[in-house]
Amino acid sequence: MVLLAALVTGAVLYVRGALPAPVPPLDRAFGYHDYARALDHVRPSGDVDFEGLLRERAGLERFVASLASVSPHNRPELFPTPEDGQAYWLNAYNALVLQHLVERYPDGVAASWFGRFYWGHAWPVGGERLTLWALEHRILFGEYADPRVHFALFRGTRGGPRLDGAPYQPEFLDAQLNDASRRFMGDKRHVRLEGTTVHLASLFKTRREDFLAALPEGRGGNVLQFVWAFLPDTCEERPGCDTRGDLDRACGTQLDTCSLAFAPEDLSLPDAGDAASRR
Repeated sequence: MVLLAALVTGAVLYVRGALPAPVPPLDRAFGYHDYARALDHVRPSGDVDFEGLLRERAGLERFVASLASVSPHNRPELFPTPEDGQAYWLNAYNALVLQHLVERYPDGVAASWFGRFYWGHAWPVGGERLTLWALEHRILFGEYADPRVHFALFRGTRGGPRLDGAPYQPEFLDAQLNDASRRFMGDKRHVRLEGTTVHLASLFKTRREDFLAALPEGRGGNVLQFVWAFLPDTCEERPGCDTRGDLDRACGTQLDTCSLAFAPEDLSLPDAGDAASRR
């Protein structure tokens, strides 16, 4: 019984990222250059050229290795503002997902049972051994609580938020998070009107409380108010998308006359090679 309790405690600490990790010396100044080079393999559609990245993975591996030495937790002087810290954790999360997918290629998230992709592996990050679950839940939402982060986290799926082609930068972070939110809302796979029914990505159901907490009305509000804030005014860039005006006309000015339907997420790998073969 004592052994079982110890194993359970150890597993919980592991998933939550509460175990220590060694901190190797950093041989050069920390930065996002190597990660930016890896993101050159991201297509405008958000699909990733995994075969190309496999051939040129050294930069991504160098960046991931640098995370072991530096983080806002063990070197706070390098990340003096909340934006510095939040940009670091966003880039760290997305880079670790990308590396994890490259190592498993051509398998994707769907091949991982019971969500093990997010909690079954831990990386050394600034003296902590962190799973993706810990990075997301304990750090990004525990320390920053910005619901726009949901649209900036690369999940490794074609139906989830797109991986951007550039790292998040502290000086542009607010604009980058707004852009990520607008991209997500402007995609008909995530927000689609059909009469007085609004079809939404399942993310709006599973993390509904996060979106409601950001509204002026708080948890008594309507998740469509959050959606409305990031819908486009026109569809010049995305022909056929739904706009704020469309939502107003269908759902009323209080956005309370529509019903909601939640679509399952496409869990296929966002592989540019696979996308090209389907065209």
